[in-house]
Amino acid sequence: MPISPDVVATALQDLAPGYSELFTKYHPVMERIVKRGNIDRASLKGPYREFVVVAGGPGSVTQVNTGSEVIAGGRSQQASRGNAYGPRLIYAFDVPGKDLAEANGENDLAKIIKRYPELALSDFHERISDQIASGNGNGVGGFMTLNGDAQYTAFGNRDGVLDFAAPVGQTDTVFGLAKQGTTGTTGWYNQYGQISSFATDGRSTMRQVYYAASRQGAMASGPVDLLLGDETSYLNYIDDLDDQVRVMKVEGDKAPGKLRQGIPFLEADFFLEESIDLTQFSSGGANNGVIYMLKTDTWHMFTLGHNANLETKGDFAIRGPFRIPEQDLFRYEYVLNMGMYCDQLRSNGVVTGGATP
Repeated sequence: MPISPDVVATALQDLAPGYSELFTKYHPVMERIVKRGNIDRASLKGPYREFVVVAGGPGSVTQVNTGSEVIAGGRSQQASRGNAYGPRLIYAFDVPGKDLAEANGENDLAKIIKRYPELALSDFHERISDQIASGNGNGVGGFMTLNGDAQYTAFGNRDGVLDFAAPVGQTDTVFGLAKQGTTGTTGWYNQYGQISSFATDGRSTMRQVYYAASRQGAMASGPVDLLLGDETSYLNYIDDLDDQVRVMKVEGDKAPGKLRQGIPFLEADFFLEESIDLTQFSSGGANNGVIYMLKTDTWHMFTLGHNANLETKGDFAIRGPFRIPEQDLFRYEYVLNMGMYCDQLRSNGVVTGGATP
C-alpha cells in the first residue's frame, strides 16, 4: 500500500539523533570538538554566544624565603570577552507524491529515505564544510569560516578567523575582538608561515608554525592535533615524505559524500580538505595553497540541542510534511541552530604556498 507522508516524517524523527551524530562525525573539526566534550547543547538563548579570552596566567607567584613575605594576589592576566554567532539554517527538500503513492512496504520506505532525506543531509553537510574551509557555502553564509580573506554574515559582515599574515600585521576583528596587530587585543592572533616551494622549505615551514601554535597553552590543551590542507598541498606533502606513510580514515561505517583521509604530521593528523577552494583566497600566498593547523581543544560548538518544545532531536529539528500548493510534492525541513568559535587563536595557525612543488 502507498506510504503516507506522515510515515516518512515519523521515520525521520526516529533517525534524527543518528543524523545529528553523522553530521558532526564526518567533519574532522566538528568530530574532534564533540569528542573533547567542547559542544554545549540546549544552551543557545539567542544568536550570540559570549566567551572569555585570556592572555597570560590567572594569578601571580611569590617566592617565600623568610616566611614574612606578603603573597602577591590579584589577576595578572588580561581578559577580554568575545562573541560568536550561531545562525539558524533551514534546509528544505521535497519528496514527490508519486514516489510515495507507488511505494509498498519497508523496503520502499528505506529507498525513499536514502534517495531524499539522506542525500539532503549529505548536501547540507557539504555546504557547511565549504563554508568552514573557504567561506563559500551556498545558503549557509552566516556560519563562521576559517578563511581570513572571506567574511560571513552575522547581522553585518564578520571577518574570517585565520589571517594570512604575521601577527603584527593582523588587524581584522574576529569573534568581536580586534586582533593584536599593534593596538588590538593582547594574545589574539594566529600563527602564520609561507612556503616558497614545497621542495625547498615546505616541511620546515610547517614545523615552525606547528611548534609556534603548539607551545601556546601546551600544558592545558596539548599540541596542535589537526591539519586541513588543499589537495595539491596535501599531495606535495605526501610526495615529500619517505615511504613511511600511514593512511587512516575518520571513524564510522557510513560516510556522507566525500571520504576524509589523513596521514601523520608530528603529533597531528593531516587531512585532505576538498572544500578548500583556492579561488576564494588572495592574500599572503593563500591562493597558492592553504594548510590550516588547529588545536581542536581551543574550539567549541553550541547548538539548540535536544528539546521537544523547540522541535529538536539531537542537534536538528525536523519539520514537515507540508503539501506544496498545486504540486504533487511534500516538503520536509532540517532546522539547525549551530555556531563554532575558538577561545585561543594563538594556539592555531595557517601555512600558505604549499601548492608550489
